[in-house]
Amino acid sequence: MSFFVIKVILGTILFLSGLGATLTMLTLMGRAEKKTSSTTLRKLHKFFGFIFFLLLLVLAFMGLRYWASVGDEISTRAVMHGILALALFIVFFTKVAIIQYFKQFLKMAPTLGLIVFSLSFVVFVISGKYYILRGYFSSPAAEITETSTSEQIQGKVGEGKKIFDTKCLSCHSPDTEERKIGPSLMGLLKKDSLPHTGNPATVENIKKQLIRPALTMPAFKDFTDQEFTDLFAYLRTI
Repeated sequence: MSFFVIKVILGTILFLSGLGATLTMLTLMGRAEKKTSSTTLRKLHKFFGFIFFLLLLVLAFMGLRYWASVGDEISTRAVMHGILALALFIVFFTKVAIIQYFKQFLKMAPTLGLIVFSLSFVVFVISGKYYILRGYFSSPAAEITETSTSEQIQGKVGEGKKIFDTKCLSCHSPDTEERKIGPSLMGLLKKDSLPHTGNPATVENIKKQLIRPALTMPAFKDFTDQEFTDLFAYLRTI
């Protein structure tokens, strides 16, 4: 199971636990007659809040690990996701601090709870929903065939290795089938198809993946023709 699939699953549970905490809070505050006792609702609210807290910490760690591995190549969408996640983290712990230590501001807790849920929903849509939809609409049928020019691509293997080590190595293994954040690229051009998209493993399809990547890998639109040529020369050797 890939890094991003795990992250989507955990993000979904985070969102659902936030929904549970919000619904129990609204039920406690908004209904004069409750089918469930107030004590049970409070226990449920705390339970959902505890699950939310644990998952928030785990996802924050995973997000920081991803940012550290990608470095300067992180996408605009990922930056927006990170900023909103940080805001979610701050608001959530502000609410917890008020409940535990600053009870004079307790009236603010429900409003902060609604903000936490709203932020968790937006973060989930930007990250998890985007991943699911993009994976669904990245059809293997959208195939690009390799041209005769691509077949004759030559380059400097040493320069290609430098590019790979700088841009790709943090997420992809070149000499083992072991998965990192992304799939192994060992023997990529010798395989029948590319990971995720299922398109034929050709130079043109790899170039398409680098420029307009499927799923969540960063785009490398600024690569020059020479950099592409050198990178493909190295990929042919692994």
